[in-house]
Amino acid sequence: MNLFKYLESFSWAIGSLIVVAAFVLFTIAGILIVRKFGNISRLKAHHDVTGFIFTNLGVLYAVLLGFTTVNVQQRFDKMKDLSQMEGSYLDELYRDAAAFSAPDTEKIRTAILVYGKSIVYNEWDTMKQGQPSFESTDDLNNLWNTFYSIEPSNPKQEIWYSQSITKLNQLIEIRMSRLVGSVESLGPEMWTFLILDGIAIMAFMWFFGPESLTLHLIMSSIFAASAAFLLFLVYSLDTSFSGSTSIAPEAVTRVLRLFNK
Repeated sequence: MNLFKYLESFSWAIGSLIVVAAFVLFTIAGILIVRKFGNISRLKAHHDVTGFIFTNLGVLYAVLLGFTTVNVQQRFDKMKDLSQMEGSYLDELYRDAAAFSAPDTEKIRTAILVYGKSIVYNEWDTMKQGQPSFESTDDLNNLWNTFYSIEPSNPKQEIWYSQSITKLNQLIEIRMSRLVGSVESLGPEMWTFLILDGIAIMAFMWFFGPESLTLHLIMSSIFAASAAFLLFLVYSLDTSFSGSTSIAPEAVTRVLRLFNK
């Protein structure tokens, strides 16, 4: 289990606290070491240069982190919307099945129930590993074959059949988008840059020399905690289907409850 997976095993509050604590301790330790073995007067003499570099690096990092947060939030919201739409299409297909003969209605609704349960109890777990569920794929194929085997017996059923096939195709498209979204992420290169750049900015706080050590530690800790919290927030949103803030199959689960009633 790597570090990120380990953090996902905790609640969101505990995970964020661990990350914030690590950054704050790193910053405090660096400040204490530099002030112990360095010369405060020499640090003050270079405040102009250090401050100029720190400001520009901080602005660059803030802009990058801001755009990254917006990007992962939009992707997270999109995946959540897809989950809601998936439940809606299952609900509509289930209700529309009443337009066909009783045997066909029973076959369609049974296939929908099996596929919906497979999404909740199988595929949602495999998506945490970035993999689709082959069982869910088979159940979806069975649902498609069920519709394919139906022969509408009158014009009214032909209309309902055409609409149902359209919704079934949209349901398949949503599933593909959901599976693609489960493996999308910022990538190791982007994460390496975000973490290393964050560490570099924290290290810059070591080379300022306020007279008050307490004030220096407080200001640096607040800055480090803010950056660490944003990094953990980005990671939580980047992993849409894993972790304590992951998207749950609430829409499909709610629809299955309605079917059972």
